[in-house]
Amino acid sequence: MGSSVGCSVRSARTTTELEVTVRVLFCMISLLFALPFQGQSVSPETQHSGSRISTGSVAGVLKDPSGAVLPGVRVELRSGTGNFDKTRLSDNLGHFSFLAVPTGEYQLTVNDAGFDSQVLGPLTVASGTELRQDISLKIAGTVASVLVEGQDAGTLAASDLKVQSADSSQSHNTADMLASDPSVSLHGNGELATIPFLHGLGDERTKIMVDGMTVSSACPNHMNPTLGYVTPAQAAQISVVAGITPVSLGGDSLGGTISVESPAPVFAESGSGLREEGTFTGYYRSNGKNWGGSLNESIATGHFSLGYVGAFTTTEDYSDGAGRKITSTYAQSTDHALTFAAHSGHNFFEATGSYHHVPFEGFVNAFMDLTHNNATSLNLRYRRTLASGSVDARFYWQNTLHEMNFLADKVAVDGPGASMPMNTHGRDLGYSVRYESALSSRHTFRLGNELHRLRLDDWWPPVAGMAPMMGPDTFVNINNGRRTRLGTYAELFSRWNPRWSTLFGLRNDTVWSNAGNVQGYSMMYATDAAAFNAENHARTDINMDLTALARYDANQHAAFEFGYARKNRSPNLYERYTWSTGMMAASMIGWFGDGNSYYGSVALKAETGNVVSGTLLLRGNSSKPWEVKITPHFNNIHDYVDVDVASMGMMGMGTPLLRFANHDARIYGGDLSGSTTLWSNGSAGTGKVSAGGAWLHGTRTDSNTPLYQMMPLNLRLGFDEEVRGLSAGVASEFVDRKSRLDPNRIELPTPGYALFNVHAIYRSKYVQGGFRADNLLNRLYQLPLGGNNIDIYGASGVMTPVTGRGRSLAVNLTAIF
Repeated sequence: MGSSVGCSVRSARTTTELEVTVRVLFCMISLLFALPFQGQSVSPETQHSGSRISTGSVAGVLKDPSGAVLPGVRVELRSGTGNFDKTRLSDNLGHFSFLAVPTGEYQLTVNDAGFDSQVLGPLTVASGTELRQDISLKIAGTVASVLVEGQDAGTLAASDLKVQSADSSQSHNTADMLASDPSVSLHGNGELATIPFLHGLGDERTKIMVDGMTVSSACPNHMNPTLGYVTPAQAAQISVVAGITPVSLGGDSLGGTISVESPAPVFAESGSGLREEGTFTGYYRSNGKNWGGSLNESIATGHFSLGYVGAFTTTEDYSDGAGRKITSTYAQSTDHALTFAAHSGHNFFEATGSYHHVPFEGFVNAFMDLTHNNATSLNLRYRRTLASGSVDARFYWQNTLHEMNFLADKVAVDGPGASMPMNTHGRDLGYSVRYESALSSRHTFRLGNELHRLRLDDWWPPVAGMAPMMGPDTFVNINNGRRTRLGTYAELFSRWNPRWSTLFGLRNDTVWSNAGNVQGYSMMYATDAAAFNAENHARTDINMDLTALARYDANQHAAFEFGYARKNRSPNLYERYTWSTGMMAASMIGWFGDGNSYYGSVALKAETGNVVSGTLLLRGNSSKPWEVKITPHFNNIHDYVDVDVASMGMMGMGTPLLRFANHDARIYGGDLSGSTTLWSNGSAGTGKVSAGGAWLHGTRTDSNTPLYQMMPLNLRLGFDEEVRGLSAGVASEFVDRKSRLDPNRIELPTPGYALFNVHAIYRSKYVQGGFRADNLLNRLYQLPLGGNNIDIYGASGVMTPVTGRGRSLAVNLTAIF
């Protein structure tokens, strides 16, 4: 790609690492403006980003007239343009904070039962700074005031991640940025397609929203999961709600909700003329020769805003700690997003068009690779602020064209000319409408309605000379698959007094699914096709979700939250409508990275989870503050979609044929996180220690056997110091051995390991740069959730776990203009 630039990454193979770094940095500077507009491919043999529109933050402490801190008070921050309107609850130290706030003027409103409302503004938020607003509330007079909460979860178990330029450019994909959250474990997939699990429940068991959009994977191997469509350059904040999820954020999921928000549009201040700003980020990582860049630009008047985000990344195969190349780990992607926004009075409108292009991506734990994935999407939003509430409406559409076949590394194993094209066309269409109203100073009511419709066609063209196994006809895997979900919910948040608050919600999701008749490559598939075609494919699931949550703020040092949730998820189209029991065709189905073969069952029922969870938050209020959060959780799941063994012997090599089937399951465990400030003063800066860990136990209750891919005990420790614009730190990750293995799949044990990383970031007004070294000691380790190395299996017939990346050095540079 880009021969006019005059640089070649291929030549780096015969040069030193220093020369490679210099050459790639020169390439990135040359490609400053070219990258976001090029969609050509770089060969896999030669083979994301992070850029931010200017943002700041707002924080403070709430106190009563005596000076005592006030926990659980609702604080609203709203821009004069209406493009930013969010609500937070003060924590048990009375502290509140708003992250990733676009620069501009804002109004801060504080309301709570028993106190007079406080309205501050206009407040000016500047780039890269924290606006401090400590507020003392007065005892209420005769007039009560109200406040409407935004879309925030408002639970102690929830966590928010503000994405910085250095964070995004040092992550392989958006999902990787969630690794530090104790409730999250990451299932290794392609380099751009990592799948997050919440409390052991991942993929479509976790609801993932990108700017309010819910998008389904259009691939029998789930090579294009939802987070794969949003680059780190497009993410400003990521929210994680595991376990007890408000019904307004849930629906058709069991594990919880992950919500990614793009930077809010920026507008010029009144009378200031045209506002223009942007950033450019370039980066390079040594292991895998991964490099790329992103451009984030906006131009705005007082009422209109236009923003663009473009990103590019490419990577070769990485090497593990023993220096062995892990094949089928190369990838490349290009992304563009254009946003138009307007506001007038109490009305705000936003429209975003996106284009996502992946010309190739290897999958070491699958029989196939991604050879083409194009997705075009449109996301519209309208928000109106009312006298006592707000209405927020969204409409979205996405069209995905996806192709799989063998890339170079698998051709080297399977032989020249090896080919098996597989095509998928997915169309997502949906809307959401949300109304909020303050019924009184104590009660906030939410009412919402959502629709998500997926249409899916999955077909495999014939391969010349391969009949009857792969020809002469087209193999129709899913024909006109339809899955439509209509959801309606009502939710009531109540602040009874400064100590007690509750959240109750009820939700209905009706899911209709259907698919047309199918055919195989030839008559050798006729028996299975006829049996499937004779079935009634139409299915309707009526799912009822319930959330009940109570919170008690004992004092400024302790808070406790406890709740129950009933949650449901209906099977996806591949679980219900894949039909062939032929071992070759069935081996193409599955998103588990295990090398097994799968087919579906039309009779599958919806999963129902009963979740009980609590969170204890302890804090120390001193010159060296500390915090500890503990979240135990228990989930009893009825009709969990697992598998039954239909037969053994994949092509004589001993892997099973599995059919999706309902069974009961139980998952329980706990999350632990904490931090403490060791010192904080002007000359010595700030020093902080943090820790996070999790333990999971999953069992299929009818057979008393382990569930597949439960993350073993793990712990993360970190130390960070910041002095003026420079911050640096060390981090360590400890993972126990995985010994509880699913007996129905080829789940292999993995030994425990420890990894150590270092990082440094420098920030100034116009430039930001970073360096990090991951797996500093170059340890060899196997990924507990990385699946099996199918490339090695294809060459030797031996299954081994995928090994992780060896030592990798990374640099990034961001220019702010």
